[in-house]
Amino acid sequence: MKIKCLIVEDEKHCAERLELLLKRQHKDTIELVETAKDLRSAENMLGSEQIDLVFMDIEVGNENSIDLLRKLPKINFDIIFTTAHQEYAIHAIKMSALDYLLKPIDSDELADTLLRLLNRKNEKTENSRIGLLLQQLDLSLNKSNWRITIPTAEGFEVLRTEEILRCQADVNYTHIHLVNRKKITVAKTLKEFEGLLKPYGFFRTHNSHLVNLNQVIGYHKGKGGYLILRDKSEVEVSQRRKEELLKTLKDNF
Repeated sequence: MKIKCLIVEDEKHCAERLELLLKRQHKDTIELVETAKDLRSAENMLGSEQIDLVFMDIEVGNENSIDLLRKLPKINFDIIFTTAHQEYAIHAIKMSALDYLLKPIDSDELADTLLRLLNRKNEKTENSRIGLLLQQLDLSLNKSNWRITIPTAEGFEVLRTEEILRCQADVNYTHIHLVNRKKITVAKTLKEFEGLLKPYGFFRTHNSHLVNLNQVIGYHKGKGGYLILRDKSEVEVSQRRKEELLKTLKDNF
């Protein structure tokens, strides 16, 4: 059975680009029901049609599609966000482990995103992710309130950023060390976690280490030196990152 899809997009050339890619490359799995040019039309469609998947631009005209999600009594469809900007929203979407595509939409990235969605179709976790997204966008600037979604074999786990002590690279995997001494291994690179966690007091001290600076209790000098964390672990600092690290510690603590 095909996935019934709605596109929410007010820019004609962007809508036509996505429609073309879906019809040419994904006609066997995706059935395009409608393209809504404004949020009112989108809301009406979602209330009257059985929609499985929505490609949703973040900014539609002068409105924000996140506001539409807040209004809906239930969200029983998958979402792939599309945007050309809105960094704050993209960060929250990443933190919630939801899918998004940057405009102009690339055909290979579209295919990869749809494959991920199809692979997790039976997880029944999308509503939880969307709920987490709305929480993320509602949170105050108190960074300790922020949460990150970690994919696991069983589904996903939600962690407060303050629970994370450090992240350690292992080729294409990352070991996440928590303050309770638990370790979670995730099939994502350290670079991906650096992009997510840097705004919340995390620093890349070395090619293989990303550290929560709020967990640092000491620094020992040396060629690059090393940090001492609250669990008494020692994390190497590369020589080229030493100056930036010390400046960051001085400016923020």
